[in-house]
Amino acid sequence: MSTDDTAAPKVYTYGGWRLPAQGGLGKWSLGQTIGLLAAAFGGVLVNWWLGLAWAIVYFALLAGTAVALSIKDKHGLSITDKRRERRMWRKARRRQANIFRNGVLSVNKKASGRCALPGVLGRLRISEHTDAYRRPFAVLHHGDGRLSVVMSLGPAGIALVDKETVDRHVALWGLWLSDLSDETGIVDASVTVETAPDSGDVLRRESQSQRSREAPEIAAAVIEGVVNRAGAAGARIRTWATISFDPALMSSESRGRTERAIRDIASRLPGLTQTLAAAGAGSVHLMTVDELTQLVRCAYDPEAEALFDAAAAQGHQVDLDWSEAGPISQDAEWDYVRHDSGLSRSWVMTRAPRGTVQSSVLRRLLDVSRDIARKRVTIMYKPMDSAKAPDVVERDVDKAANKRRTATRPTARMDRDLAQARKTSEEEASGASILDFGLVMTATVVDDGQSDPHAQLADASSAMESLAGSSRLTVRTAYGAQDSAFALTLPLGLTPQRQSLIGGW
Repeated sequence: MSTDDTAAPKVYTYGGWRLPAQGGLGKWSLGQTIGLLAAAFGGVLVNWWLGLAWAIVYFALLAGTAVALSIKDKHGLSITDKRRERRMWRKARRRQANIFRNGVLSVNKKASGRCALPGVLGRLRISEHTDAYRRPFAVLHHGDGRLSVVMSLGPAGIALVDKETVDRHVALWGLWLSDLSDETGIVDASVTVETAPDSGDVLRRESQSQRSREAPEIAAAVIEGVVNRAGAAGARIRTWATISFDPALMSSESRGRTERAIRDIASRLPGLTQTLAAAGAGSVHLMTVDELTQLVRCAYDPEAEALFDAAAAQGHQVDLDWSEAGPISQDAEWDYVRHDSGLSRSWVMTRAPRGTVQSSVLRRLLDVSRDIARKRVTIMYKPMDSAKAPDVVERDVDKAANKRRTATRPTARMDRDLAQARKTSEEEASGASILDFGLVMTATVVDDGQSDPHAQLADASSAMESLAGSSRLTVRTAYGAQDSAFALTLPLGLTPQRQSLIGGW
């Protein structure tokens, strides 16, 4: 037996992500450092105008503020950050900005009886076009001018797949993300994985369409029993990938910029879908307007999904317009949001897994869970411009080096941050791309009127946080922004930095 046969298989690990280094002194950000220095200069003026006693009181208050800003929890939030978060929520609640009524219940004259989308989704428009392969696809028009295309994926998963194939798919997925930085006009991308109960109608229709008329009765009975049993307690896993384009980066002329950008997107979609399929995404299907409308409607009204499945089983086409995809009512509370027949709670990732991880680190979070009937996890990517990346990584190296040099007692964490910043700079210099990423996740329970939905949501929240912990993620409830976080988990190309509420709602 040769040495190669007895050698253990190589286990690939992944990591290297790091938070951007702050530009301020100590644990303060650059803005906080400038503010504290300006306040300290104000103390000199107080001493000059009012005397030493008032200056001592002033500096004592300033020192207390500086300490409050420097003490942060595991999520990187200080006491002042939390107080500001609570204050903004109370202000929005006084203005009743957390309450949304639609259709005939709406007090907004512009609603016209329709069920428009709430909050950050209110400025979203949609249109349908055809790509170079004559495949119809929907384009989402954001209020800031961006255009998003949603693709439904059919990944095979990692069950019964050898480790070499999994590692190859991970490498190809990394190359696909890296190529986004070189694609003209692409500014954002996201992947959404949703698990939800399955009525079994899709499996039943598929089995009936493949059933042979000459099949023995006993075989047909066995297949029918398996389908009925699977449909009674089945689960559906759906995956989407969303790519967002900025027409301003695709054309220098403003007149007709959006139309030219859509034509350019249509010509580039075949290449993007092929490379995505090669990265382990399986079959790639471009979402149409009707499919996106149904997706959003079922997210806000989970009970409507059974009606759509029943209609499809009977061969009926549901005619639903985009202006009718929103909820009838939505009430955003401090730590949950109620929308039609659903009650949801959302979390945001505050820290990626520390150290190195294997490719299956998110498997439990993304897989079907018996404790959470409906959950949705969205990973958002923001490719960095290749022209700006060198300056950004070099700036991180300088900040990490200055932080270690100015520290009275350098820690092992400072040494590791500096080493990681230098490694990132070396990798970028050798041709690697830099991406910012984040994660938002949502758990939803159905208010069927028979059981307490708040108790169900509490159980689902405990299971969701446990799954996030098993994936080595540090997550925090999106306090005071549950409606916006819920919208961010939908595969519609939203990003927290670019969105704004529509006026008057």
